[in-house]
Amino acid sequence: MLKRLLCTFVVMMMVATSVVAHQQKAAETTVLFNKRSGKLEVMHRFYLHDTEHAVQSLFDKHADILDSSETQQHFADYVAKQFLARNLSDEKIALNNVGYEVEGKFFWVYQEATQPVDLKGIKLFNGSLRDLWPTQINMVNIEGKGQVRTLYFSDNKDWLVATF
Repeated sequence: MLKRLLCTFVVMMMVATSVVAHQQKAAETTVLFNKRSGKLEVMHRFYLHDTEHAVQSLFDKHADILDSSETQQHFADYVAKQFLARNLSDEKIALNNVGYEVEGKFFWVYQEATQPVDLKGIKLFNGSLRDLWPTQINMVNIEGKGQVRTLYFSDNKDWLVATF
C-alpha cells in the first residue's frame, strides 16, 4: 500500500513538473542603438507558449495568438504600453510601434525611435506579463553603446538604468 502510494506520488510529481516546464515566464528584449539607421530599435521576444496563456488571461479565454491577427495586434499593443524608455533627465523617449510576427516558437514585437542626441544613459521600464505572473523575468540587452549591458526586470524592479 505504501509502495503504491509512493509510486502514485512520484508519477504525479513528474506530470506536474512536465506541465510547469512548458511555460517559461521569461522574455528577452534587445534595445539596439543602430548607428547605420540612426534609430533606437527595440525587439521583444516572447515564448509563444507563454503568449498563448497570457492572451487568454489578459483579453479573453478564446483569444488565439496563433491564428488571430486581432489577438496578435492586441498583444503587441499591450507590450508597447508595458515598455517605456526615458533619458537620464526623465524625459520620455517616444517609441513607435513597427510591427509583430510569429517566428517558430517565438512571438516578436518591434518598436523604434529616433536616437536622442548626446544620450548618456537610458531608464527603462519593462512590465510585460509581470502584472499577470509575478515570477515573470524580462531580460533587456542594450547594444550599440559600447559594451552590452543587461538589465533584469523581476520581483518589484520597475525602472532600471543603464549608463554609457
